[in-house]
Amino acid sequence: MAPTTIDLGGLQTENRNPRTTTIDQVSTEQLCRILHEEDCRVPAAITPCLPEIARAIDALTESVRRGGRVFYIGAGTSGRLGVLDASEIPPTYSAPPSQFVALIAGGDDALRSAKEGAEDDRSSAKADLDARDFQPGLDCLIGIASSGRTPYVLGGLAHARALGCVTVGVVCVRPSAVESEGNADHLISAVTGPESVTGSTRMKAGTATKLVLNMISTGIMIRLGKTYGNLMVDLKATNIKLQQRARNILRAIGGQRCHQSDEELDEILAASRGSTKLAAVVIVLGVTPVEAELHLERNNGVLAHVFAEAAEPKPDATATNGDDGGLVLCVDAGGTSCKAVILSKNGAVGAGVGGPCNVASVGLDACLSAISDAIQQATDSCSATRGRKFSSVTFAAAWVGIAGYDAPATQPSINAGLSKLLNLGVGDGLVVTTDVDLLPVASSASSEAVVVLVAGTGSIGMSFRREEDGRFARTGRAGGWGYLLGDDGSGYGIGREALRLALRASDACRVRRDAGSQQQPMPPLAAAIVDHFETTRPEELLSAIMVSATAPQQHHAVMDRTSRIAGVAKTVLSMAGTNEDADRIVAAGAGSLAELAALLVSGQGIEPSRTSLVLAGGLMQDEGYRGRVVGSVERAGYKFQQVQAVHHPAMNGARFLLSQIDRSTLMGFNNSDRTVGVV
Repeated sequence: MAPTTIDLGGLQTENRNPRTTTIDQVSTEQLCRILHEEDCRVPAAITPCLPEIARAIDALTESVRRGGRVFYIGAGTSGRLGVLDASEIPPTYSAPPSQFVALIAGGDDALRSAKEGAEDDRSSAKADLDARDFQPGLDCLIGIASSGRTPYVLGGLAHARALGCVTVGVVCVRPSAVESEGNADHLISAVTGPESVTGSTRMKAGTATKLVLNMISTGIMIRLGKTYGNLMVDLKATNIKLQQRARNILRAIGGQRCHQSDEELDEILAASRGSTKLAAVVIVLGVTPVEAELHLERNNGVLAHVFAEAAEPKPDATATNGDDGGLVLCVDAGGTSCKAVILSKNGAVGAGVGGPCNVASVGLDACLSAISDAIQQATDSCSATRGRKFSSVTFAAAWVGIAGYDAPATQPSINAGLSKLLNLGVGDGLVVTTDVDLLPVASSASSEAVVVLVAGTGSIGMSFRREEDGRFARTGRAGGWGYLLGDDGSGYGIGREALRLALRASDACRVRRDAGSQQQPMPPLAAAIVDHFETTRPEELLSAIMVSATAPQQHHAVMDRTSRIAGVAKTVLSMAGTNEDADRIVAAGAGSLAELAALLVSGQGIEPSRTSLVLAGGLMQDEGYRGRVVGSVERAGYKFQQVQAVHHPAMNGARFLLSQIDRSTLMGFNNSDRTVGVV
């Protein structure tokens, strides 16, 4: 067969550059000057493209705001630049790792080694996009090809356009095949002209591509509210440098309102889950992190809009036409603590915290008492109810999720106690469920099903089906066996494994001491755990774990011991990535949780590409651990449509109630079909 011939004569990047014909004959310094002068021509090539770049940014931003992902696709240098841009967005702007996805012809191996012929396979682009569940009408695609004719890129643009997705072409020639095929909604043609070395598009064309991609991705992040002015407010303070940068940003934004010391700022950042933006709202508006999150959500995460809204005159939040008809309440009564949130139609918000509420562990009276404390705190902090006893407030709807509610024998007494407490009947304004049942409402509205993984002190997995009326029907459960038999992947499970390691090291210390042998240094993780319990002698570690000075009663001593063991997980997670033992324990925990998800999916025939994975519980607030869990799930072969971390289940539940109270009927949790929701 005769070799395929391609005419490159019409491509500006393939023409000889008359200004660089002697670069092999001049001095090295003169060579550098010639190359530099050519590079200086690149910005001028981008200037005419600015209006189209702006339109592309606006279109892509809207897709991302609706939950879509931005895909980059390219070959060779163009593909590598796409990978670079996509990989830099999550750490720079705290964007979800899956929000920007880069594909390169030939796969990831092509990042380091050229894959000859990969760029000529037009059909492989569709296969690569399909393998990542490219969502019609939601995800968007940036096709990058300096030559404007790469088959792999042309195939990707054609496929995305056929699915009704926003498409952007980035090329460095005119005219181009991307233009003639017409599959780019926005075509950015930065014509950089002949290269210094003929055909070497890694030079001027590559520089222009990098500048364009920088502008697009940065523009998207700015439009999504990731900056305040030119301050990078959405950074997470995850190391010493970023902690100091976060403090500086908070002082710059807060001005006279930010009078806190470094230590106090660090406490606010910790309460805000390391989010500088959330902490800024807390400081400037003087609200709680829960309230700050509501302000940000109402303003699409744009900090400037939050402050502008706060400066506007407000209607009287207590004006509710003589009653409390606009108020809803949600309570997340978990095993470690109880959190209550009150929301009103006109923007008032209140939040409160109470003690442990696992009714199976603390009993009904203690559970109701903790719930009462949390609701009263929320009532006191809400502008619509401040100064009142919560028993005098009439809620349009209330949802209480209680740990331990699964036992049918206890449900009647729990229902009766809550009905009396809130003056609402179950099924008549009051919804009572397990605390896990609060979590599906955080999922994407387009998901057909939800898989929930909870890792706090304990662990459990559950699955839900979205009904046609918007409610969720629980379809499956895995794990949740309790600390005696299970809880793998939870704080208790990770703490237990780390303590076993430390106790073995403690035994070794005692044996060597009794034998008069020379002592050996303890493994770093074991030593850190000894320090965690503030024990000076490793051989006293077991006593420090088992004996509680604060919980003399047997029942409370068991709970206290469980919490103390779970508390070790924080030490383990802090060392993961730098310590082999910690890495092994954390990886095993993440793998155990992934097994729960795999069982729920495979056992019920759930389609992950149409399912949300919701991650909740105290341990899931650690971004590194969440990443390991998601990685373990994906390595098992399950790529979910959406991964959502839940930070405030009570807030999510209250928002859900608030969005539904205008409807005619409030329906509770039906124990026969395990359906929860509001219609």
